[in-house]
Amino acid sequence: MTSMSRLSRSVSRMQSQTGKRWRRSTRWIHDRRRQRLAVPPATAVETEVHKHGVFEIRLIGGDRRNVLGRSTIDRLEELVASPPVGTKAIVITAAPPDFCAGYDLIEAARGGAEDLIANEKNFESLRQSKIPIVAALQGNVIGGGLELALSADVRVASPETKLSLPASKLGLVYSEAGVRLVVDMVGESVARALFLGGRDITADAALAMGLVTDIVGREQLRGQALDLAALIASWSEVATSGNRQILDVIAGRITADTGDLRLQSFAPDSDLHQSLAHFVARRSRTHRRSGLK
Repeated sequence: MTSMSRLSRSVSRMQSQTGKRWRRSTRWIHDRRRQRLAVPPATAVETEVHKHGVFEIRLIGGDRRNVLGRSTIDRLEELVASPPVGTKAIVITAAPPDFCAGYDLIEAARGGAEDLIANEKNFESLRQSKIPIVAALQGNVIGGGLELALSADVRVASPETKLSLPASKLGLVYSEAGVRLVVDMVGESVARALFLGGRDITADAALAMGLVTDIVGREQLRGQALDLAALIASWSEVATSGNRQILDVIAGRITADTGDLRLQSFAPDSDLHQSLAHFVARRSRTHRRSGLK
């Protein structure tokens, strides 16, 4: 009896200790789960400087579909407004599976939604940038993600890309700046279908509409965007920046002296003068060779 009692007490103590450890571990798991649900991490932003003046900005919150909170938007705008010295083209990429599923609704639900969702100032530095911007789109490009994409100059996409604006579904009246951006890019009729009818735009439809310039496989998407940016960066910086600004003036994004921008390309030491000189030299050599025959 005594030995059995001791055995029973030992088993009881072991069970009690095991139970306490189990409760502590499960409580820790539940606490961690509540923390993740209550305050999920913001989408982080990485950067990489490539050759020939190409600067890559990459969203790396793929597990939350690269949603846009205030800190993420502010960081994007800061990087575009003040890129590394020598930047001639900017590329915006994102960790898969999606480019961006829109604004961070969990952050918005905690307060100050009107300062985050469809704020008039969102992506202003992108819209006013003098440096061309290329965006690589994949998966879902929703709401604020579509605003971000349309703030770029050139977009490439993977085949499964889908663009949408579920503002009415959410009960949201969009900002005038955001609506104007969409109307300028897709036209009034399609904009109404997006905002009012809940229409989605597939990659093929986006290509047909001119919203994207190329559709490439997901594995080639980032490389295609970087190659395109490198090509843009190879052109005259004065011409590329000037043409970007005049396009933005016409679109109503900025105001600038378009005549002065044009005359800058005619400066004596400009790339245009060098191009003209090279053209004349090549033509002269061709004529000389023709005359010898």
